Amino acid sequence: MKKSYFGMICMAAATALMLTGCGGSTPASSAETTASASETTEGKELVFAANGGMSMDPGDGYRGWPCIRNGVGETLFKLDEELQPQLFLLDSYEVSEDHMTWTLNIKEGITFQNGKVMDAEAVKACLERTVGMNERAASDLKIASMEADGLKLMIQTTESNPVLANSLCDPYACIIDVTAEEDMASNPIGTGPYMVESYSPDKETDVVAYADYWGGTPKLERIRVVALDKDTMAMALQSGEIDAAYAMPYDGQALFVGNADYNLQTVATSRIYKLYYNYHNEHLANANVRKALNMLVDKKSYGEVVMNGFGAPAVGCFPEDTPYSEGLTATGFDLEGAKALLAEEGYADTNADGILDKDGNNLSFELVTYSSRAELPLLSAAFQSQCKDIGIEVNVTVSDNVDEILNADQFDISAYAYVTLPTGDPSSYMNFVFGTGGGANFGHFSNAEIDRLLAQLNGEFDQDKRAELTRQIVQLALDEDAYCFMDHLEMSLVTKASVTGLVPHPSDYYQITVDTDITE
Repeated sequence: MKKSYFGMICMAAATALMLTGCGGSTPASSAETTASASETTEGKELVFAANGGMSMDPGDGYRGWPCIRNGVGETLFKLDEELQPQLFLLDSYEVSEDHMTWTLNIKEGITFQNGKVMDAEAVKACLERTVGMNERAASDLKIASMEADGLKLMIQTTESNPVLANSLCDPYACIIDVTAEEDMASNPIGTGPYMVESYSPDKETDVVAYADYWGGTPKLERIRVVALDKDTMAMALQSGEIDAAYAMPYDGQALFVGNADYNLQTVATSRIYKLYYNYHNEHLANANVRKALNMLVDKKSYGEVVMNGFGAPAVGCFPEDTPYSEGLTATGFDLEGAKALLAEEGYADTNADGILDKDGNNLSFELVTYSSRAELPLLSAAFQSQCKDIGIEVNVTVSDNVDEILNADQFDISAYAYVTLPTGDPSSYMNFVFGTGGGANFGHFSNAEIDRLLAQLNGEFDQDKRAELTRQIVQLALDEDAYCFMDHLEMSLVTKASVTGLVPHPSDYYQITVDTDITE
């Protein structure tokens, strides 16, 4: 039975333990730390095939994901299995009555991987840097000012921010030493159980144990995180080249089902596979054309066949077992209905070339997607085939630079995967994707009523009211067929049976931890 994603955020003030600043310590050199790490582990190594990345700098867009996944960086709060924020690098926190002053009490004894103490001043400097370079972080955190005093950090927000604790779970809020000389893209100095030994963008990241980790002794001396061609993952695991694989293609996963030498773990996530529609396209500016396209998407078949049973048909952008999806309705699969709707809009194949046209313009679209999510090209091909059956031309491009293409407005449709509850709360996703001018509103969707409701949501602390506002916003987007929300992903992780402590998480943030181990 799937767990519910929704967890109530406790906004009551915690009983704070007011800590004093800890004494100074002598930073260890990288060489000293590495040597120390080797002495505290058993010389064991694990090879993990997972997504690569062009940077690990938490402040740079979404680059903080590999920083956390690789066990290098950590956040002040951490999401539990119910996607509820829990204290992590903090002992306690307090919120003022006007909900605009947050006092965070940092755990004593935490050090960065260069030996420097992680105190309030270090956290302040890190968050200031992130807010200054990351539009999404600035929008989510709403920080007006910060004051540091020993292990106490006081954050003043620009407005009431009901979800600051949630937002501080986001990988962009990963706490790193921003005063370190190391390049933050290739060697961020975090507080996690593992520190970067070497980094090759989008190819391999080698991390070694940090012996002075505040949360215990790492079980492994070294972990190699390699970015393999997904089609070779199954063979690499069978041959012993790797010990674990994240997001292995579905046909490969089938090889390990029922095999006692391996473990196949799955978890339901909020990652939605969706279609963006570009409102700047003359055809897609027509709501009935978008509706007709949505009628061509057989979500059930996509989940069962294209995604090999690992896709759950979606209504809206949030999973069905959350209060954010209750009672929503969306356009359903209806091939004949799509044909009729386009005919009503005046589309016909007037020149017998097999493509519908209107006023001399073919109903033809450029669809762009990417391959780091193996399902996306497959879903794009299925959609392309359905469109072709009724006379719509869709040209599919698979690109590693999809965000550059989207931001340059050089697309008509985009198949995209997006985690919709990245911090357990829906507001970040909706502001960024539904809000007029939002940073990930690539299709230029704009709805004045949605913008009004978003503003109301952003200041609402009552969880039931937040859920109701969310449903209203999503339904308005569904009524316009502004997007097509196809399927939610059930994430998989395949490991040797000897691997422990490597478990998929509903947030999709956490992978390598202090408990990750291999017993052979």
